[in-house]
Amino acid sequence: MRTHRYKVQKGGFGLFLGITAEVIRPASPPPSGTPVSDRVRMDASEVSNAYYGSRLALTESEVAWLRAGLGRVSGAIEIVESSPCILIAVRALEIVEADYAEVALAPAIAGWAEAEWSLAPRRCDAVRDSATGRYTLNWDE
Repeated sequence: MRTHRYKVQKGGFGLFLGITAEVIRPASPPPSGTPVSDRVRMDASEVSNAYYGSRLALTESEVAWLRAGLGRVSGAIEIVESSPCILIAVRALEIVEADYAEVALAPAIAGWAEAEWSLAPRRCDAVRDSATGRYTLNWDE
């Protein structure tokens, strides 16, 4: 199990999200979990608040952001991982309400996977439109 912390501090905004997850290598695809790619699945059904130990119920949108982030690195994971099925179980999130936006879930889990499998890091620049408050992620591919 590994924890990765995604941090952005720019003029006008900051993002912070810590994510703890583990890799499970079942012999066959598990019935639970969200498919990310051919061999990679993600389970975010039992996530706790890392600060309080209470259970977090992630929204569909939050799960979609996690899936999008893993989707960015799933091809690289499949190259280095020989297991027929790779299940990434998200166990905890470190959320600081003042610096949390669900968009941070995508680069946080991608960074977690890069550390877990020693993948080459991909740069993800977060940009916030001050007029609308919306974030854009620009991935360096």
